[in-house]
Amino acid sequence: MRLRTAFLGLLALAMGLVPATDPLNSPLSAQDAGDDGDGGDDDGGDDDIEDPDEQDPGDNDPGGDDPGGGDDLGGDDVGGDDAGGDDGTGGDDGAGGDDGAGGDDDGAGGDDNGGDDDGGASGGGGDDDGGTSGGGDDDGGGTSGGDDDDNSGPGGGDDDNSGSGGDDDNGGNDDLTDDRGENDDADEGVDQEPVTWEVIVGDSEADRAELDERDGINTDNDGFRYRRSEFVALDLTDEDLEELKAGGFEVIDSEELDTVESTLLLLRGPVQMTDEAALDVLDNLADPDTIGFNHLFDGSAVQTSRRRGSSVPERLACGCDIGLIDTGVATGLNYFKHVRLTQRAFNGSQPLPKLHGTAVAHLMAGTKSNPERATRIFVADIFSGPRETSGSSFALIKALDWLAAQGVPVINISLSGPRNPAVASAIARITKRGHLIVAAAGNDGPAAPPVFPGAYDGVVGVTAVDAQNRVYRYANRGTYVDFSARGVAVASIDAKGDVRDATGTSFAAPVIAARLAARMRKPDPASSQAAVRALEAEARDLGPRGRDPIYGAGLIGGSE
Repeated sequence: MRLRTAFLGLLALAMGLVPATDPLNSPLSAQDAGDDGDGGDDDGGDDDIEDPDEQDPGDNDPGGDDPGGGDDLGGDDVGGDDAGGDDGTGGDDGAGGDDGAGGDDDGAGGDDNGGDDDGGASGGGGDDDGGTSGGGDDDGGGTSGGDDDDNSGPGGGDDDNSGSGGDDDNGGNDDLTDDRGENDDADEGVDQEPVTWEVIVGDSEADRAELDERDGINTDNDGFRYRRSEFVALDLTDEDLEELKAGGFEVIDSEELDTVESTLLLLRGPVQMTDEAALDVLDNLADPDTIGFNHLFDGSAVQTSRRRGSSVPERLACGCDIGLIDTGVATGLNYFKHVRLTQRAFNGSQPLPKLHGTAVAHLMAGTKSNPERATRIFVADIFSGPRETSGSSFALIKALDWLAAQGVPVINISLSGPRNPAVASAIARITKRGHLIVAAAGNDGPAAPPVFPGAYDGVVGVTAVDAQNRVYRYANRGTYVDFSARGVAVASIDAKGDVRDATGTSFAAPVIAARLAARMRKPDPASSQAAVRALEAEARDLGPRGRDPIYGAGLIGGSE
């Protein structure tokens, strides 16, 4: 993922498309410098959809949203928008004020300052339909050079899904905009005029590095973020702890886990010891498969747009018990009146409703009651609260244990990040008890390495396809992809109840999670395997004959 990000960044620089900044965690580094001409968002949509991964340094040009960083293109912002409080270091989205130097959303240049983009974002000659910055071929080709797949944008993060960041506007839409065409929904009766796609990112690389330094956040050897000198561990004995304390380690926090059947410890290493050396000490003392850095997970990448003049298609609720690890959900919306929704915060003091969690929960809930069985959705918000611990491994493991304790047979997770031994161990213990874990395959591109938890053994990995059953152009590929579902231009809602089209593998995952949960009354190893086999038998084969690393076992009916 990071090699691809670096390559795209260098390519964009060589073509003169972006300033010399490179995202840390965004799947997209060739960001649309010049999107929307020189002034502001195209439709005035709220920018910065979340994940403080980094801003789009050039989106909307001078005077556009987020001065000095553009539109926040990138990660999934499950944990709050833009690193460190409300979008940046001084107000919403940028240095002071709402989205721009004091302005509100439209930046200092108003609406596009030169007419509509009509899908071709002011970069050298996008061919058809919304090719951004420089020669997109057709169908909304993505970043610099485009190609000719669907209209999805440059695979930024899952909006509003997490990342390392503080909050935005407590249930606001927080998104940023990036013009795209809308060819993929031609058969769905969706407005055919170009629409504004919002791609989520967070801070610029420099801003994020500064905030990470302030918040005590380092990166490991693979470039993944973690809390400096902090480690998560399972199964340490009293004797282990005594030895660690004698060596200068400190227990910051602990949690008794009922279903994982262990004590989860948050440890701080000795000040005189490097983090790598401290991890070696822990690995030599206990099982290395139960100990790791306190990594900070980002959300899967996504784009959204306002769906002009459209309503949400009717869908039956799953009639199931199902769990969700994500941002908080706007439970007060009428869209959730027909289901029972319970949520709890695991990083902050209370759940914070955000776009991403709300949209995913809505895709599980459908629009009307299931007459055969009530639908109960349990939400674990691991992103509200302090930026420095947003999306932490410690919070994730606690959330997994709580959801398993609720008896939900299926848990949907919309995170992406490194392989963390303690997280992997907790998931393995839960799946052994008969719970199914469903996770997005990731939106870092077809050449990107596997992302976790989607690539863990026993986790059901889900990729996204469009209305023509073409794979989402920025979806990860690999043997861990198990199923495909509609995840491009899917109608869903944001935290204010506005209807939006949404794109990303994390909007395909809840389709699969709900279908599996509908087949299970309770966690059970035999039932979970039977549910997966039944879904495999139902899948429509796409791509190469048989199971493949692009579509997995095949397509399961979408959410529209």
